[in-house]
Amino acid sequence: MAAFPSPAAGHEEKYIGDSLHEHIIRKPSVTRLVPVDRDFERMNLRKGDIAVIEIDRRPHDKCLAMVNFEGDSFLCQLFWRNNKWFAVTDDRTGRVTEEMCLVGVARCFIKDLLLE
Repeated sequence: MAAFPSPAAGHEEKYIGDSLHEHIIRKPSVTRLVPVDRDFERMNLRKGDIAVIEIDRRPHDKCLAMVNFEGDSFLCQLFWRNNKWFAVTDDRTGRVTEEMCLVGVARCFIKDLLLE
């Protein structure tokens, strides 16, 4: 009599790499780890969290992006509305202008779970 196959057959988890670092940073040459320097309520990020920014990643609606404007780099959430990009932080909201340069888009976040 043949045995039944395992109920987990076909549901195995994908290989994530030899280390957590390899899983989080898939493209080392274009990835930057950016510490969040202040709380960013709208994205549920706190000071001490880390954004994994991929330089060559294309923006998408509601993504977290690093933008450079007048020599200052900052994290913002991008929204695509009426065929225009808008940048939103906890403090400011506005249309993305030609003077702004997209540095990269966050692929994931590393939360700081240490309590003070």
